[in-house]
Amino acid sequence: MLKIKLSGSKGLFGAGFLVACFLLLSGVNVSGADYDGSSIEWKLDAGLEKERFEKLLIERRKTGMRVVDFEQYRSGRVTKQAAIWVKSMPSDEWLNKSGLMVTEFKKENEDALKRGFVPVDIEVYRTGATLHFGGVWLKNNEGFETEMQFGMSDLMFSNRYGEMADRGYRLIDFEVYEANGKNVYAAIWKPRGEELVRFYRGLTKEVFGSVSATLREEGFRLSDIEGYYVDGRLTFACGWVSLEESQKTDFAYHMMADEFYQRNASMMMEGYRLTDIEAYDIGRGELRYAGSWTAGAARVEAKPIASNRNRDIFKRPN
Repeated sequence: MLKIKLSGSKGLFGAGFLVACFLLLSGVNVSGADYDGSSIEWKLDAGLEKERFEKLLIERRKTGMRVVDFEQYRSGRVTKQAAIWVKSMPSDEWLNKSGLMVTEFKKENEDALKRGFVPVDIEVYRTGATLHFGGVWLKNNEGFETEMQFGMSDLMFSNRYGEMADRGYRLIDFEVYEANGKNVYAAIWKPRGEELVRFYRGLTKEVFGSVSATLREEGFRLSDIEGYYVDGRLTFACGWVSLEESQKTDFAYHMMADEFYQRNASMMMEGYRLTDIEAYDIGRGELRYAGSWTAGAARVEAKPIASNRNRDIFKRPN
């Protein structure tokens, strides 16, 4: 059995959230089909500046797409956005917000919860001394809940992770960011079904690669990647979830931009879809990319249940 000791972190591309020790916890019902790795129509947009990305949000919505992985990162002196989109089911509703101050983000989240949405992705980027927050919220009439907490110290996160595991939840989004000179942690959990999960942090680049390869051979797919720094050293945190019988998976990391796009095109030709992307700074603003791809059975729309015939329900394939 592979065992890795947990340790600290700091995020970059898929950076984390919040300042000091502000905490937020939330939980509601909604759908979690983003995390089943099924085959579905999807698109990737990356390297977009704010104005172009906002226009693209409108365009993609009109074609029935929704964001399942939203990323913000610095490329030189410019903040760029990237997103993985999937085709919405008829019952999907979703929200996306970015560029918020912490108080604004808190209010947006509270309002979303009141409307029946739950957070499924959180992001932050920095301009000077200011942190800017963003996120994705999802509402669907299949029972699904998430719990989000941020502003956690290393010890707080470790304790929270153990508590959530005991309650039967699994991590679906892990973010790290710097606030007041210290690494701060954010995370979103969803109830775990029959799948097996693994999560390790504090991994060097070399260990990240070897652990990912080992777990792939053991039947796990890489579901969440976070690149960050600890004491000036590039470090990774990653989550894995067990593959379904019909699924295949692959990953690659430490790629330059052209290498990443070539790899993604190759994986698409083989029937895989990108399920997670991460960009991290290796110094002087130079970026490297990591990605995880999955091929599997198609997601299908289920028949409405007898007690609620007017609502669309979807299910994940067995």
